[in-house]
Amino acid sequence: QEEEEEEDAALSVERRITTKVLKQIIKDQQLYRQPSLNEKLYLHYRGFKCIEGLDEWTGLRALWLEGNGFSKIEGLDKLSELRCVYLHQNCIKSIENLQLCPKIATLQLNNNMIKTIENLSVLPNLSTLQIANNGLRTADDLRHLIMCPNISVLDLQNNHLEDVEVLDVLECMPQLAVLQLQGNPLISKTKQYRRTVISRLKALTYLDDRPVFEEERLAVAAWEVGGLSAEREERRRQRDEKEAAHRRNLEHMKELTKKARAEARAEGKEPPESDEEGDEGGEEHKVDDDDEVVAAATKSKPSAKYNVTPNKPQGESEQELYSRALRALEVKRAQLLAQKAAAKADDNTESPAAAAPAPAPPSAPQFHGSAAEDLVKLVSDREPVASAKPLSGYESAAHFDGARAGWVFKLGPHGLGYYRDNLEAAKHAVDESNIDQGDDGDEGEVPALVGKTKPHAPLASTSPPAVVANDNAADEDLDELD
Repeated sequence: QEEEEEEDAALSVERRITTKVLKQIIKDQQLYRQPSLNEKLYLHYRGFKCIEGLDEWTGLRALWLEGNGFSKIEGLDKLSELRCVYLHQNCIKSIENLQLCPKIATLQLNNNMIKTIENLSVLPNLSTLQIANNGLRTADDLRHLIMCPNISVLDLQNNHLEDVEVLDVLECMPQLAVLQLQGNPLISKTKQYRRTVISRLKALTYLDDRPVFEEERLAVAAWEVGGLSAEREERRRQRDEKEAAHRRNLEHMKELTKKARAEARAEGKEPPESDEEGDEGGEEHKVDDDDEVVAAATKSKPSAKYNVTPNKPQGESEQELYSRALRALEVKRAQLLAQKAAAKADDNTESPAAAAPAPAPPSAPQFHGSAAEDLVKLVSDREPVASAKPLSGYESAAHFDGARAGWVFKLGPHGLGYYRDNLEAAKHAVDESNIDQGDDGDEGEVPALVGKTKPHAPLASTSPPAVVANDNAADEDLDELD
């Protein structure tokens, strides 16, 4: 109870701006000890009842006095250098005693009890007046603003303005650029409120919650002359003008790109890549890109026979493309193997003079750096080989048709298909050998056929040099296919 009484007593004591208090504020805010040297002073939210004790602070330019209990503007007679005064959230009822502060440019009076704007003509430099949340009601309460022509920012939010003639007063302020009228009954009573205010206040650049752009002002000017239809026409004209400007910029960019590509082509340099698409010049860019692809393919393949242009079928996926390329490679491998076997078979009957010289193998791998579509085109362009003789122990098959006894489905040297199972054949030979030895009554070792290969002596070459070159070319083709 004693603590409560002491607290009540402390609250009942009137707090004043004394020299002692100012010295403590200087210490807390780290200001100059000489008051006249300071340009700003914070006295906000301290519960002071009146403005006093500031006669020595003659150098102040900004003074914060909000959140106190001031009921009157006073005690500023010696502060002739003031530029900004913040007096919001007090109990001020009238605007007065500012004639000795002629340099004030910003005056903050929100959340007070002011009912009439007055005594501001003594502030010729006043440009910002914030007087929201007060008791202003009629146009007469604002009429004194006509005597303040330099005001450019005016905040009248959340007052009680309901007189439409308020706009007549605001129209007489030539430099008014920012106006806030939200929270006043005037807005609901004015037809086409935003259009009306913008049309009457010619210097306005910001109204309430959003800016006023030049496009909106032109549309409002058209509305003022011809109504909503004229405004729609003006907005359509602005939209078409923006689109035309965009098209001009795009065409200009295309011309610059086209010029740069032409200059690069004239200098023998590779034209820069461009992602632009358009009606004019689009086909030329496409042809140039195709020429670059063909040139790159020709550079990687020295022989004219393999100069192909990539042509990927429409709607074919990458996986299907590579599957098709793989199947074509296997077919070509089988043809090359058959051609090689046929060439060896014909060596015994042909004379060296009758043998035609084979073309020299390419100096570089034919498939190095080629895409899958290049391989498909290359394989399809090669000359077809005559019907090859059937190979023993191999049956060609494009897909797995089921298990077969003694056969294995795999991708082997002859291509994709069924091959004889050598392991099963070797086991079968071992079983037959065991049976034969049992019948003869002889004891002997079982031939170790499984997992071993019989060495072959090298065969003497009797083929002419041309045939050897042909075999070498076929071997290199097989290596490249592998």
